[in-house]
Amino acid sequence: MGNYQTSRRLAVSDGRFRYILREQVSNHTVQEAQQLSDDAESSLRDLHDRIRVCRLCHLCETRRSAVPGEGPVSAKIVFVGEGPGRQEDLEGRPFVGRAGKFLDECLQSIDLRRDQVFITNIVKCRPSESSVGWARDRKPTSEEMSACSPYLETQLELIKPELVCTLGDTAKSQAFKRFHIEDDSIGHVHGRLFLAGSMKIVPMYHPAAALYDISLRQIIMIDFQKLRRMISQTKLTSFSNPESSR
Repeated sequence: MGNYQTSRRLAVSDGRFRYILREQVSNHTVQEAQQLSDDAESSLRDLHDRIRVCRLCHLCETRRSAVPGEGPVSAKIVFVGEGPGRQEDLEGRPFVGRAGKFLDECLQSIDLRRDQVFITNIVKCRPSESSVGWARDRKPTSEEMSACSPYLETQLELIKPELVCTLGDTAKSQAFKRFHIEDDSIGHVHGRLFLAGSMKIVPMYHPAAALYDISLRQIIMIDFQKLRRMISQTKLTSFSNPESSR
């Protein structure tokens, strides 16, 4: 009987020790993860500060504001467009013009908010050209995209998204080139999932395309519904409150 009680006490004691050890390991893991998140957030802020004063290409000569991008470092999805437009150049924020309003609508249609995703561009300053006394948007040159590419690379390294949505043909082509995917027209690949190692890439039409071709509006909305299904079929099932990661 005495041996049984002693063994029972030892088993209970051992069980408590394992429980305490698991709790300590769990708490340490949580603290470590929080530290990594804080470090990534700080690094992302520093990167954006550098972008705002960047002079790596001549776009700095005509910009009003550089537009690094915005969203939580914990974002599961990153949207990448071509470059800032006039309104973005004025405000220093991505997708705040008419195309941005449509992007917001698309996100809302799949129960997402802007502050749950990260939004940026291939180039961080507005590519523009003079036209009869005013500046109009243009496609960035290969030199401009090359100068800016380390910034996007670093953003993706820090955020570690599980899915990248490219918006428009330029962003799609740059992503396909970067991840060694055979290129094709946006008309053929939009709304499809491409795998590049652990990275998932979904090319989409640029929201601005729907402003000039009303028939594309429904196509883009359908592609976002496809995105919703991709989210539900992968680990992208929960989106943290950005406030909780600060």
